[in-house]
Parts: sequence; structure tokens; C-alpha cells
Amino acid sequence: MPEHPGPPLTAREMVRAHAYPMLAAVGTTALVVIAICLIPIARHAQHMNQCVSRQLPTWCIDVR
Repeated sequence: MPEHPGPPLTAREMVRAHAYPMLAAVGTTALVVIAICLIPIARHAQHMNQCVSRQLPTWCIDVR
């Protein structure tokens, strides 16, 4: 059973019908990839923060 009763859709109508779902899928994929790429940077920053926290003397600003 076709989704659209009547004459077949033109190329412009097909693009209009599928543009929003395609852009939404591309945007979602981009956000997921960016989030995954940020994981190593966050781990490195956490490690550096722990190293700095261990090296600070007790009289220095307390960051713990």
C-alpha cells in the first residue's frame, strides 16, 4: 500500500518529504560522534587534574 495516494511524487516533493528526517538523522549522528570523540579528552583532563591535585602542597589553594 503506497504512502501517498494519487500520482507519484516529483523529485522536489520527494526532497521536501524526506529533508527533515534526513537532517535530523545527520544531526543526531554528528552529536553522537562528537560526544564519543570528547571522551579521551575528558579522561586526559581528569588525569591531569588528579596529577595536579597530588602535587600541590597543603598550604596551597585546596582544590580537592
